[in-house]
Amino acid sequence: MKTSKPANPWKFFALALSISWFFWMWVILLDWNVFTFPAIILGALGLFGPAIAEIILISRTHDKEEWRDYWQRVFDIRRIGKRWHLVIWLTFPVLNTLALLLSVLTGSPWPEFETARNLLSEPWRILPFAIFILLYGPLPEELGWRGYALDGLQARYNALFSSLILGAVWALWHFPLFFMEGQWQHDVLKFGTLDFWTFIFSPIFLSILFTWIYNNTNRSTLSAILFHFMCNFSGNLIPLTERGRLYSLILTIILSMTVTLIFGPETLTRNRKGCQMRSTEKGILERFLGRGVCPYQLSFILDSPFRRLILSPQRLADRLHLKEDSRVLEIGPGSGYFSVEVARRIPHGHLELFDIQQEMLEKAHHKIESAGLNNVGFTRGDAVDLPFDEGEFDVVFLVAVLGEVSDPEACLRSIYKVLRPSGLLSITEQPGDPDFLPQRTVIAMAEKQGFKFVESYGGKRNYTANFRKPVPRMETGKSDIFTS
Repeated sequence: MKTSKPANPWKFFALALSISWFFWMWVILLDWNVFTFPAIILGALGLFGPAIAEIILISRTHDKEEWRDYWQRVFDIRRIGKRWHLVIWLTFPVLNTLALLLSVLTGSPWPEFETARNLLSEPWRILPFAIFILLYGPLPEELGWRGYALDGLQARYNALFSSLILGAVWALWHFPLFFMEGQWQHDVLKFGTLDFWTFIFSPIFLSILFTWIYNNTNRSTLSAILFHFMCNFSGNLIPLTERGRLYSLILTIILSMTVTLIFGPETLTRNRKGCQMRSTEKGILERFLGRGVCPYQLSFILDSPFRRLILSPQRLADRLHLKEDSRVLEIGPGSGYFSVEVARRIPHGHLELFDIQQEMLEKAHHKIESAGLNNVGFTRGDAVDLPFDEGEFDVVFLVAVLGEVSDPEACLRSIYKVLRPSGLLSITEQPGDPDFLPQRTVIAMAEKQGFKFVESYGGKRNYTANFRKPVPRMETGKSDIFTS
């Protein structure tokens, strides 16, 4: 994993940033478009800042063995096994396709695929385009980032921490591009926007995936170059909106955390000491990616601020028609992502959190306590048999939970019992949940138990369906009556 003389990453970072920013500074100060002459020369020299820094530092060592090792890692394709070729060539196309589908499902327009269509109409342009993509980032950057700095970092820290450090510097290195006319970062993303922050955070988590591949391909710099190439190439062929780019970051974060969980933060490899995934970790991962209850060990994913893009706590609370003295039951609150906002809306009422995992309730309790709220109770149990009095609650709500319950119909029967007449049942289902239930299925199940469907919010894959428990028929024989 280490070279004979571990590189000094801090010297490299200082030199790489200085070289790149020096050339880019003139393009910014003179207000040139980076694709006009002579700005294009300065822009290109800046791109090669990491490679130039690496050449300077290795040259100063006069170590022929280090040079030989360096160039072997750049050119020796035999270091990359067949499985890792699949990872390198397919990861970003799959991530970007999933991000595109999620963005379209949540309201973004379907893209024109202009670049892909143009290349297909003139296939001779594919090779020049690919060479441009290779030279415009992947090659000059990876000769330095993974080719030089990563070994030096891993000689001092574990693989995960090394990745985060390198990712942070990598993100910082891109910063001037947001002020250079003609650059995608300047013209499309723009400084200070959501796109800006999405782009800045992306290298930090992508760096984990780069280290994972690098360490598992016998320190192959070529693997990093090709992986970086596929990142940029597929990004051009599969265009994403602002929402799509945010989804792409979320998926990258999930993938990088999954990789860390499986392979371990020490080396991100299955070395002899850690070649077998621990059964606990395997069970956690299978439960998260498959059907069933989300394991409490991964509750931090439920707290991601990016969930607001799908449904914010404020928007959900608006859909519950709460009064200040409402008595509310939340089934499956997880770590309390929606709970704090709901509790704030009912200062004279009560919110009861009900979950099958005691650890989740403890996490939610900590969040409620930190918010200074004292109108919340916590009960552990199975939602198929709610241990509450008949008609105890005004509102019962579930978010991405009903499909996880062992017997959804029994759960709905139990809810019917504890909800007061004219009380509100609110069921929310969200995209990406392996236990997702279509709205028509939820309506059919709820009406079978006696609920009346009254309204819905959102779309087909991201919706809230509200139901009322009918008031018993009056002696006059009138139809069921609902009150708010």
